[in-house]
Amino acid sequence: MAAVSGVASSAAEPGRQWSAWPCVTTARATGRTGSTWKSPAGQYMPSGVATRSGERSMASVLGGGGPGVERPRRAVAAVLIGAALIAGCTTRAPIRTPPTPETYAAVFVPGAPDARFWGDDTLPPDALAAAEQRLRGHLTRRWRADGRPAEGVDFAILALSGGGPDGAFSAGLLNGWTERGDRPEFDIVTGISVGALIAPFAFVGPSGDDALRTIFTELDGTSVAELAIFNALMGALGIADTQPLRASLRQFIDEPFLAKVAEGFREGRNLLIGTTNIDAGRPVIWNMGAIAEAGLIDLFREVMIASASIPGAFPPVAIDVTDGTNVYTEFHVDGGVTHSVILGPSGVDSAVPRDLPFPVNQTIYVIQNNALATPFEPVPSRLMAIATRSLSTLIRGQTNGDLTAIYLVAQALGADFRLAFVPPGFYASATGFDPAYMRALFERAREDALDGVPWLEQPPGMLGRQALVQAAAGFGSPVPD
Repeated sequence: MAAVSGVASSAAEPGRQWSAWPCVTTARATGRTGSTWKSPAGQYMPSGVATRSGERSMASVLGGGGPGVERPRRAVAAVLIGAALIAGCTTRAPIRTPPTPETYAAVFVPGAPDARFWGDDTLPPDALAAAEQRLRGHLTRRWRADGRPAEGVDFAILALSGGGPDGAFSAGLLNGWTERGDRPEFDIVTGISVGALIAPFAFVGPSGDDALRTIFTELDGTSVAELAIFNALMGALGIADTQPLRASLRQFIDEPFLAKVAEGFREGRNLLIGTTNIDAGRPVIWNMGAIAEAGLIDLFREVMIASASIPGAFPPVAIDVTDGTNVYTEFHVDGGVTHSVILGPSGVDSAVPRDLPFPVNQTIYVIQNNALATPFEPVPSRLMAIATRSLSTLIRGQTNGDLTAIYLVAQALGADFRLAFVPPGFYASATGFDPAYMRALFERAREDALDGVPWLEQPPGMLGRQALVQAAAGFGSPVPD
């Protein structure tokens, strides 16, 4: 990627601009002590002056070591350098041209005009007709391949929620379900937040199980993000940097993997991931199969990252769009800001043809990567403790609403509803993505699946508290200390 006068130009990022002010990028100098700057896509680039050094702490760079007589001079130099950096870094956030209120609803992704839909609106008539035609062909081919059975064909939807490290629950359940031998081929897979990181591997079938096992039992927080608090103080858009997550995704989401997703899309199946367009404050559903079919591997990975980019913790993901004439840049953040779990755009249930000459037996499987039945626990009399508990309670309420909405869609379709969730006793109280915690949860979910997942057939809001607690007891025992 070349940068001239603060404008980044590449096939993936036409016309993108960002600040070229020099900025310190980490609290640790690793081989390069000159200033650097960062693009919206997260690549660190030299600002033009860089010197080689060994790996040193920031304290040593700013005046540590050397003869004592030199320290006051170095301290003065450090203050001057720091002042210059602070002055420059106040504009470290990317310079972008967002869509206007008049154009934001009509812009599209270059090279993939059917790559996404609004999650709070009905599907456009042409998109609905195309989806129905694809599903009609897919289901008819399956029915004929099965010998035209009188009982028809099965149609399975898998919805994966957010939940951070509790995503190990979905990963373990899918692995155990494969081992048990009765895991269906999913016709639609959706994902939000950590569910968006799992969904592509669930979509390609059992061949994605090994990657899920590796991600949720071997990787730790350093493979997801690294703290960049100093950057945040200097104007960055998150206190952590998601470059490690990008590097991890490059290992697993490669061209052969993208080809598998595209193949599933051509068969008539759908992979959908939700983000939040923070400019519009609206949910967006991304048609990942269409993106794979178009060969846009960078966009594919960036949508996955965007769906898991918790605002404040991680910077938003910048995505270029166009109205056919001008190029704009949108900001997308965690899909969990607007929904905990999704079924698809409004009206997606209408895409399943009702006039086929055979029955279509629909089942909606929801894997909730959270504990829905939480115990009573007095909150400490501290501001952050109260704020954190309030936020988690708010999210749980949103989750219950989303699950009830999906259940009502299932009822309208005549579909079976199946819900699995993290059992009581498993709470992600460990700091960050702790491998020991995730391995324990992965194995518990895997064992439960091998025994036959004890699916709930109603959402929490319709079960009542006591019935939910009793039902949750069927999901295994608490994690050992």
